[in-house]
Amino acid sequence: MNIPLVYSKFLSEISSGFMDVGDIKTAYYFHHNNSDKTILLIHGIGGDFHGMIPLAYFLKDSANILFVDLPSHGNSQLIKNTDVRNIEDWAKGLIVAFRKKNLQIDVVVTHSLGCLAARKVNCSNIWYVNPPIKASVAVKISSAILYHIRWINQYVYLNYYFSVLRGVCLMRDKQKNTINLVKWLTKNTNVTSRQYLEQAGIARDIPIKERSVNSGKDFTGMIVGRFDKITRPVRPSGLRIDKFVELETGHLSVLDSPELIAKLILSE
Repeated sequence: MNIPLVYSKFLSEISSGFMDVGDIKTAYYFHHNNSDKTILLIHGIGGDFHGMIPLAYFLKDSANILFVDLPSHGNSQLIKNTDVRNIEDWAKGLIVAFRKKNLQIDVVVTHSLGCLAARKVNCSNIWYVNPPIKASVAVKISSAILYHIRWINQYVYLNYYFSVLRGVCLMRDKQKNTINLVKWLTKNTNVTSRQYLEQAGIARDIPIKERSVNSGKDFTGMIVGRFDKITRPVRPSGLRIDKFVELETGHLSVLDSPELIAKLILSE
């Protein structure tokens, strides 16, 4: 499969718009196929909705697909001094905002930072992919250091070649198709200097405060990567998990195994 060509064609079929979620102007994207089911995809830190395109591609024939850009990400409004609490407060208003657009959400699928948003979304069916349950000591230290040198580090982080290298390192699959996918995503995902500075603060905040996830009302699924270098692939205690799956993936499971994850989601 020619990944750049296939995903670019799919991307051209997606409409976009803006809506107010609370007082935050939020970019959303919609692929409609006249299905009775609508799935909302929420991306992780440092990217935008493009990061969920591979997963959406394998879901699109079975459901309507909605995406959003997190605050201080993609085309959504930049928030000064963004922290995890801002993301969580924003997430509380997502369902209401979509209802005003006559869009009903049946399933929420989230990755990484998006999982912390989803825990505040009022949806009965939630899937968490690579949730930030438990960070290693190394991740805590590195995120704190990178925050303090963020003004200098931005020139490295925003470099195209470094971005590709970082993406490949976070994946288990390092075949040619995967590398081409990372290159395609890097070219399509625009991160401004100001966004990076805000995202560095969020990245520091996540492992230090270590938030858990919540159960959905009817169903909660969790997918972790055995080779995740960012968060430990553990099943959280004291939380109802209806389906827990460990894949042979890294932190970017939505890129490593999008077809398999789509099958898991659609099987419930």
